[in-house]
Amino acid sequence: MEITIGLALFLFVVQFCSYFVKGLAGFGDPLISNPMLSLTTLQNNQITPMNLLMNWPLNLYISFKNRKAFSVKDTIPMIVCILIGMVPGLLLLKYATSWVLKALLGLVIVICGIEMLTRKESTRSSGNMIVMALVSIASGFTAGLYGINLFFVAYIERTGYVNRNQFRGQMCFIFFIENTVRLLIYIFTGFYNLDIIKLALISAVGVICGMFLGSRVDSRLSEATVKKIITIVFICAGLSTLIKAVVFKI
Repeated sequence: MEITIGLALFLFVVQFCSYFVKGLAGFGDPLISNPMLSLTTLQNNQITPMNLLMNWPLNLYISFKNRKAFSVKDTIPMIVCILIGMVPGLLLLKYATSWVLKALLGLVIVICGIEMLTRKESTRSSGNMIVMALVSIASGFTAGLYGINLFFVAYIERTGYVNRNQFRGQMCFIFFIENTVRLLIYIFTGFYNLDIIKLALISAVGVICGMFLGSRVDSRLSEATVKKIITIVFICAGLSTLIKAVVFKI
């Protein structure tokens, strides 16, 4: 695969923007990178493994940095439920990839996001193990089926995290475990090759610059503003899923 100067510059710009968003919200980078990089000659089986190589260490770093702000012990049940949900999702991937179902999923995410945006602080719940399990299994199922792992984000936001450090730490720890499982699968199934490694190394510059600037901007924002950004990114995820399903039938 030939990597031109134009492709390298495009990778830098896309990854810079993607990880600037991650620096602010703690998630959401695939919303920008996946559809934008799909406009190039790169294929999904190159884009996703490439991004995973950068997300894995970043999520490890963010969760370790904020390890004192959240309880790993309390997060484990959610991770287990997500991984349980991934199994049937992966098994059904071969048979149930209808764009209609994906469009409905995007619509549900948008509705959840609007509810998050308009919800009053007084309506936040204290959390429930049964609800947590169902939401996490659903999130894992959609992750295995469509690569969209977002419902647990709405649950964490609704149960009222204390501050951005707790939210980011818990989110990125969950992503780190999920990333580890996928990374091992990709390695043992032979997804990685020299081209993907080169693409990841070129992208790394944009990733580091985007994360650095996003984190700097984030430190100047209030908790209320950060929570609004998180909700808006969540809604954009639903819109992105809905538009790709309806317009591109993917």
